[in-house]
Amino acid sequence: MSDPSTESLEAPSGPRSVRDLWEAEPALRHRYLARLIPGPLLDHYGLGPPRSWSEGPEGVFRCLEVPGEDAVRLEVWPDPAGEDPALVLELTDTYLGHLEASWIVINDIHGPRFHVDRDPQGNPIPLGSTVRNLREEIRALAAGLAPNQVRPGLRMFRHLIRGVEAFARTLGVEILYVAPLAYHNAIKYEQYGFTYSSGQEQMEWIHREFQPGGVLRARMDGSRPFRMPWMSDTVRGRSWAVHDGVLGRRWMAPQMYKFVSRDFHIRTFPNAVW
Repeated sequence: MSDPSTESLEAPSGPRSVRDLWEAEPALRHRYLARLIPGPLLDHYGLGPPRSWSEGPEGVFRCLEVPGEDAVRLEVWPDPAGEDPALVLELTDTYLGHLEASWIVINDIHGPRFHVDRDPQGNPIPLGSTVRNLREEIRALAAGLAPNQVRPGLRMFRHLIRGVEAFARTLGVEILYVAPLAYHNAIKYEQYGFTYSSGQEQMEWIHREFQPGGVLRARMDGSRPFRMPWMSDTVRGRSWAVHDGVLGRRWMAPQMYKFVSRDFHIRTFPNAVW
């Protein structure tokens, strides 16, 4: 199956924002959103092109409103009765008329699950909470996952970002924003052409202080599973350390953006090793 993100999305008289999508006929809305789903993900799960959509919590392909926002949440559930979706993509209109990819998740739903999103009693942990499930985080770290991952990924982020950029072009939007929730997310977005509207100084400081002689490297003393010395030299290791509080303060998510189809070539961790 070809990757839908490479297909022409020319629609000069069509929707120009996420709000416009919600005001359009459902069939048109669903056709636009279908182009966002990476072809390799459909192939991986043996799904054909999305022909039937739900605008509620059921079905394989779901198109959901986000209360209080000009936003759309796209979900793909190869197993509609399963515990997790394979894809979550939330797109939001910004107040300046640009587009923000405010939530992106790609899961291997057949991989093991790590309950880092639940406290030890099994209750959901709210986004931004200081509550942690250390036992599950240690399991995720040992399995090669990064902070906040509940399942392994599928290495399809490149396809998804290409699709989001094509979608932005369709709407006539030139700037795409993201808000990385963790250090490794910011490094990943750099590699796909994003730069910083805020937070670059923090990212550069983190890289500098993880170098030999740096204050962060000195704190990687093996006193905790998330602060082993080797972790100073990898993206994933640094991200776990930052998640664990090695900065001495809470992680402040930078704001990042890119012009559609342009790479800013920003690298705050040059020659990064995952």
